[in-house]
Amino acid sequence: MNTLCRLGISSMLALCVAAGAAHATPPTDLPAQPLGPAGELYLPEVQGNTVAVIDTATNTVQQRVPTGPDTKPGVLAASKDGKKIYVDNFGFTPPSVTVIDRPSNTTRSIPVESPPLGIFTSNDGKEIFVPEVGFVIEVIDVATDTVVRRFRFPDLATGRFPDIPAGAIQGPDDLLYVGFMNTGMIEAIDPITGKVVRPPLIVGGFGTFWYTFSKDGSKLYANSINTISVIDLRNWRVTKLIHTSADGNYHPGNPGAFVSTLTPDGSKLYVTVFGGKDVLIIDTAKDEVIGRIPTTGASTAVMFSEDGTRGYISDVGPSTNAYPGPLLDPLLFGNLVTMGVGLTPGQVIVFDPRTDQIVGDPIPTKVGPGVPLWLPTLQ
Repeated sequence: MNTLCRLGISSMLALCVAAGAAHATPPTDLPAQPLGPAGELYLPEVQGNTVAVIDTATNTVQQRVPTGPDTKPGVLAASKDGKKIYVDNFGFTPPSVTVIDRPSNTTRSIPVESPPLGIFTSNDGKEIFVPEVGFVIEVIDVATDTVVRRFRFPDLATGRFPDIPAGAIQGPDDLLYVGFMNTGMIEAIDPITGKVVRPPLIVGGFGTFWYTFSKDGSKLYANSINTISVIDLRNWRVTKLIHTSADGNYHPGNPGAFVSTLTPDGSKLYVTVFGGKDVLIIDTAKDEVIGRIPTTGASTAVMFSEDGTRGYISDVGPSTNAYPGPLLDPLLFGNLVTMGVGLTPGQVIVFDPRTDQIVGDPIPTKVGPGVPLWLPTLQ
C-alpha cells in the first residue's frame, strides 16, 4: 500500500513538473532574430542636419552623423566601393556637398557654386553629378573630391537651353540625362563635352527631378508634377503616361511623382509622391499601377537591400497632408528644405518587396527623412 502511494505521489509530481514546464517563461537570453539583412541604411534627415545610420538587421539607429549647421541634407550617392557617401545639402549658407567616409563616419565638405537639387553617381563610380539651382551641373571626381568640370544652362556653344537642371542621371548608353525644373523636359548630353546628343523631350509634367531606367535599358520612367512618363529610349518619345491618382486617371489635383526605384530584379517600380500619400507599385512589364503601400503622409524615396528581401520607405509624416495636390507640392518641398515650419518627425517603413507587406514597426526619424542609401556593412 505504501509503495503504491509512493508511486502515485511520484507520478503526480512528475505530471505537475511537466505541466509547469509547458507554461514556463522562455529564457530571455536567446539571440534576437534579425529583422532584415545585415547592412546599413544611411538616411539624411533634412531638418536635423544629420545622416542617420540604421542597422537593418535590427532596424535601429546606431549613430547620427552631423553634416553641419543649416546644411539641410536631402539626397545621398555613394562611391562604387561603398566607402564614401556624398550628401546633397539643400542649405544655402554656404552651398556644399558633405563627404562621409566609412566606416569611421567622419566628414568633410566640398564647396559648390549653388544649392544642389540632387546628387548621382556615374556608371563607372568615378564621378558624382550634382545638378544645382544656379543653372549648372558640377562634376566631382571621387578620387580627389574636387570639381573637375561644369555644364551650364544655357550654353549656346553646346546647344543647351536655359533652365534649372533638377536631375543628372547617367543612362545605360552612358549619356547624361538631364531633367529640368521649370519646363519638365529631359535631354541627354555627352558627360565629358556637354554636347547635346538627344534633344529636349516634353515628358508631360514639370519639375522632372528623378527618373529610372528599366533593367533592360529600353525604357525611361520620368517623374514629374503630376505624372509618370514612360519613354521609349530607342525612338526617344513618350509612349505612355501613368497617373498618380487612386483611380488611375488624370485629375488636376493628382499628387506629384517624386522619386522612383526599381527592384533589384527589375520587375517592379516603386514611386513616392508629394501632395498625397502612399507609394505606388508599377508592374514594369505592363507599365501599370498594381498596388500601393500605405504611408502616413508624403514620402521621399524607396530603397532596397541588395538581396531584394527588404524595402525601406522614407515617410515624412502626417503633417505633410496639409499640402495636398500639385499646386502645394512645391510649397511643401520649399518648407522641407528651409524652415520646416509645422512639420513633425518622420519614419522609415520597412516592407517585404516579394509580398509588399509591411514588416515590423516603423523606425522613427527626425523631421524630414530624405533619399537614403542601403549599403553592405564594411569589414
